[in-house]
Amino acid sequence: MVIKRIRPQRTQDKYYLSRLFDALLQALEEGPMQLQMRTLSYNTQVPEQVLTRLRQWHQHPDDADVRAADFHLLFSHILIRYPTIKMFELPDGSFFFEM
Repeated sequence: MVIKRIRPQRTQDKYYLSRLFDALLQALEEGPMQLQMRTLSYNTQVPEQVLTRLRQWHQHPDDADVRAADFHLLFSHILIRYPTIKMFELPDGSFFFEM
């Protein structure tokens, strides 16, 4: 079993990045940090509407204005503010977060 470390800046796949962001937010909300979207928005200075739009993009990929660079910037803001978060991809394609 090989676990692969995820570095979001290295991928251009918006669908993958949106799924990763959705999974990360879910882990932050349900995990030991219990971080809500409003708090994340405040800490990263990214509007809550933008976080929601990017979180749900993989469900509605017809939004042509979203670029991979938008996700890269967002992940950078989050990982700078919360440097203990590490992201991994399991062999079955699911995500695992270490906090």
